[in-house]
Amino acid sequence: MKNKRKKKNHRDKNGREFIKETYLIGGKMKFRRIYVIDGIPVDEFYEKNATDLDFYLNGDYELMNSENDSNNHFNEKNSKEPDSPDNEYLKDLPF
Repeated sequence: MKNKRKKKNHRDKNGREFIKETYLIGGKMKFRRIYVIDGIPVDEFYEKNATDLDFYLNGDYELMNSENDSNNHFNEKNSKEPDSPDNEYLKDLPF
């Protein structure tokens, strides 16, 4: 087994940090730049820290929370349904 080295962060001429990832195509070695923020690849950083509005504006609908998770309008304490007989306005009705 070979020892894997920690990937070194490089800087481009604009000052952005990236990691060089190597791959082979047709017997030639090519390099891919993976930009990082705080040592985390940009895609992972975006998924962890973006809000639903950010996902909506960028068109990443599959990354948004489902409507069932985010549709909590009632608190646990005040979650009475309007049809329940416990409400005062329904007690006075004849039926």
